[in-house]
Amino acid sequence: MNKKFWSIGILSLSLMACASNQAASSSNQPITPLSQSESSSNMYNPATDADSATITNNNLNADHATNSVYFAVDQYSVDEQYAAVIDSNANYLASHGAASVRVEGNTDDTGSVEYNLALGQRRADAVKKSLIGKGVNIKQIEAISNGKLMVKFSNASDDGRAKNRRSDIIYTSGQKPAGYSVNANGLPVIK
Repeated sequence: MNKKFWSIGILSLSLMACASNQAASSSNQPITPLSQSESSSNMYNPATDADSATITNNNLNADHATNSVYFAVDQYSVDEQYAAVIDSNANYLASHGAASVRVEGNTDDTGSVEYNLALGQRRADAVKKSLIGKGVNIKQIEAISNGKLMVKFSNASDDGRAKNRRSDIIYTSGQKPAGYSVNANGLPVIK
C-alpha cells in the first residue's frame, strides 16, 4: 500500500513538473539543447576520473567502475560509453529470470524538486528502456526517481554535481551477479 502511495505521488509530481513552464521560472531566455561536445564535457565518466579510486573499489574493471549510467546536465539519453554497463546487466538479467533490479534516477541540486523528480524518472526510464531493448523482461525492472532528494555526493562542486547526475542499477531480489556489492559511497558496483 505504501509503495503504491509513493508511486502515485511521484507520478503526480512528474506530471506537474512536465506541465509547468520551467524556462519561465529560471529566466526569460530560450532553452537550447546542448551540442554533442557540450553534452560530453558535462558528463561524469568514472573510468577517466582521477579521483575514481575514492568513489569505487580500486580493483574494478573500468567498464564496471560503478553499476551506474551518468548523464550530462538536463539530459536523459543513455550515452554510448555506457553500453558495457547496459550490456552486462542485460545479459545477466536475461539469463537469470529470478533476478530483478531497481533503476534509480538521480539528479544534481539545480532546479526545483518537481523538475528533478521528473528528470530523474526520465533517466531511470531511459536505462530501463535500454535494458528491455537488450532482451530483459520488463517484469524484472522497476524504474523510480530520487530526483535531488537522495544525494550521494556534495553538490558544492561541479564534480560532485556531475557524480549525482546518474541512474543506478541496483539488484533487489533473486540472484545477483558475482562481485555485486554497494561501495562506501552507496553506489552499486560489480567487480
